[in-house]
Amino acid sequence: MGRLWAALSFICILGFAAMPARAQQAPDENVSARLVWSTMIALDNANRTGNYTVLRELGTPSFQSRNSQLVLSSVFSDLRDNRVDVGRAIMTKPTYYLPPTITAEGNLRLRGGFEYRPQSIRFDLIYRNQNGGWRLHAISVAQMDFDAPR
Repeated sequence: MGRLWAALSFICILGFAAMPARAQQAPDENVSARLVWSTMIALDNANRTGNYTVLRELGTPSFQSRNSQLVLSSVFSDLRDNRVDVGRAIMTKPTYYLPPTITAEGNLRLRGGFEYRPQSIRFDLIYRNQNGGWRLHAISVAQMDFDAPR
């Protein structure tokens, strides 16, 4: 019985290993919007307080190693100095300029904006799935004229 069980276990392991990997799909609209909104709120709080700890901690380990609090403060100084209300993003649904996409590296890219007039908030966010959840891997947020190219 022990040999039979070992043989069946071996066959099952080989069978699962031989199965093609399932392509990862972008999350649904609600999950994508929640990721964008939570990132905008974290950035808004960081800009209001000057403390980028939470924004940094939401990132992947490589995001954290590339972005100290000082670096993040410098990157977002224009938004902070111009008192851009990034937090108002939670009042509207994000508009995606590109469909939410899983990149060749397996990252989730969300690129779009919140179309306020005369100034829109534009974002390009990359998340990496780690331990079953999406973590921030790269971030670009800027205020631009509504008519600026998307």
